[in-house]
Amino acid sequence: MVQSVETRQSVGLSRIWKSLRDSLASRLLWLCRHGNQEQRDLALQHLASFKNNKKWECLKLAQALDMNTAVLLARTQGADLRYFLPPPIHVRRAALSSEFMSFKLRDMIVGVQKISPHSCIKYFLSKYFANLQEQAMEADNIPAKPDVISERELCMLCLDALYHHVILFHSKNYVDDKSTSTLINMDLLPRLAEIFLRYRNDVDMDVCILKILTVISMHTVLLKDFFQNGLIGELCRLIKSDDVRLCSSAAVCLANLSGEHCFRPGLYLLHPLYRTRTKQMCDTLLIHGLRGGVFVTWRQRDPKCDAPLVITDVKSKVKCGKPCVEEEVGVNYMDPELKQVLDDFSEMDEESLLSNMEVVLQDIPIEAKRDSTLNTFTATKKRIALIRENEDNCTYTHCWPKDWLPKDCNNLRILGVNYWSSLSEWLEGCPLQSADIPTRAIELIPALIDARVGQRNVPIIWLAHSMGGLIVKQLLIDAAESQDNLQKICEQTKAVLFYSTPHRGTSLASLPRAADAVLWPSHDVKQLKENSPLLLKIQNQFLTVADKYDFETISFAESMPTLVTAFKVPMHFVAPNSADLGRGIFYQLPLDHLTICKPASRQSILYTTVIDVIQRTTHKKCELQYPNIFLEKFYKLFSWHTFFRATGVIDSIDDNQYKERFRWFERIILDTD
Repeated sequence: MVQSVETRQSVGLSRIWKSLRDSLASRLLWLCRHGNQEQRDLALQHLASFKNNKKWECLKLAQALDMNTAVLLARTQGADLRYFLPPPIHVRRAALSSEFMSFKLRDMIVGVQKISPHSCIKYFLSKYFANLQEQAMEADNIPAKPDVISERELCMLCLDALYHHVILFHSKNYVDDKSTSTLINMDLLPRLAEIFLRYRNDVDMDVCILKILTVISMHTVLLKDFFQNGLIGELCRLIKSDDVRLCSSAAVCLANLSGEHCFRPGLYLLHPLYRTRTKQMCDTLLIHGLRGGVFVTWRQRDPKCDAPLVITDVKSKVKCGKPCVEEEVGVNYMDPELKQVLDDFSEMDEESLLSNMEVVLQDIPIEAKRDSTLNTFTATKKRIALIRENEDNCTYTHCWPKDWLPKDCNNLRILGVNYWSSLSEWLEGCPLQSADIPTRAIELIPALIDARVGQRNVPIIWLAHSMGGLIVKQLLIDAAESQDNLQKICEQTKAVLFYSTPHRGTSLASLPRAADAVLWPSHDVKQLKENSPLLLKIQNQFLTVADKYDFETISFAESMPTLVTAFKVPMHFVAPNSADLGRGIFYQLPLDHLTICKPASRQSILYTTVIDVIQRTTHKKCELQYPNIFLEKFYKLFSWHTFFRATGVIDSIDDNQYKERFRWFERIILDTD
């Protein structure tokens, strides 16, 4: 059958388009491997921007990806998950079997326990795998799984035990990290990939796996093992998650494996999650307090909290985590010009109305010291305030610095610090994780240096809650006294915000004997005694350092007792006189110890103060870099001018010399041989 002219033309165009796409993809892959930094970034962005690809096209691209390009592509926003190969066939087959995964993980726990014995691991094995040695002697006997716990729960407990062991005995050098190397030799990564497949989209299981991966991802030599077991694709899937625990942990793993950054255990990347070509103008670090955490302390205030009522013109709606969508009623067509005129009149009416209104912010301080600023709101700012109020009432964030700060400030890097702490000895805890304030500050220093905090001439702003403020003070004291790169952290620190930090201790650490016997305060609490010599020493030294380096300090104090859930007893954790640093602005708010760091919306003074500090800091940074930015823009303008002139030359070239001249021009542009 003879094809029509239109059909032949359509087939010919489709073949040309297919060849162009294949040629472009192969060229971009070549640039990812052999190009310079700028060319590689541009090529990765183009690969991630490919849309509406067919399955076979994605598989072809996935088979052509090498491990270095794959991890960089996974860190690029918009990358298609089909660009990454799944786990190998033997892992997928194992995921479909009925074999207990908990016993495979148990064997790994026993293996690392032989290398580095630890009492916590011994207790775990005796509790959940009793008579382990007797059962191991019977080779043909498979011990029965405990009936009181499900297989899923037992797997999660085993993963937590493995994480507990590797985080205690990890080392930055892979050769010295005996626990990680032993687990890798026992096929830990294939087993984790198998668990991903068995418990697909199980958030709690994903969190348990990612905690282990954040530790072992420090070793870039394991990138090949991650790639061959299909874990790069899993990390790319998890970095797209709406759960802050999953996306931030996956971002840490990919950043470590790419070799571009090194985030040690306990340090989480909250923003930006993906690779960016813009330079960060400010580092914002979050340090939680006792029994807190990155994903617990810095969440938005729960609307169920017993907080004082505030005057607002916006009705609160159910905070389901999704934006509220107003139902549209019948809309009649209106002439665009008439609509614009009506909108202008409406805006003028709003301007006159809002100019006579007072916007009442949430969390009004009941006392303020050393605050000479006066917040004035124009009609435009009032309108923005009401819009933001409506948005924050419609959505709920589990980490307000991650979700709110980038909306109001550009080019930020937000890092969260996690450390273990306890309020009472009645709670289970590891003896190796108990440390005093100076020790915790010393342990945090290597993680900050490896993350290049303060090493890139970038300002630093600290947000610290409760005991976290004491750790920050001790760290900055140590940085001021050092003579190495650590001193740069102190030099780049511009502001420290203390949320109910017990600068002079707390009465909760000095309970009567009867109450002390019942509550049994932990070592973390006992070191916070009122007028403790250690705390007073830290206080005096920090004031000297703050004056020397001209830190801006802002303190927030609680005024309401906190209901301790475990004992149902209202307790006042930090008194206002102890929360007052004695320097800088001081606010006392009608909040308790847990909600003092949780703003209800972006109109809370807990948030507006942070934004004001960051905006002033980044504005000064922009002023200092203005000459460099001008030269950079001039260079780019000159480059584009040269490019267009060269393009005109190419257009005037004879057709016989087009291919040869175009290749020459391509080599010039791409800086290739």
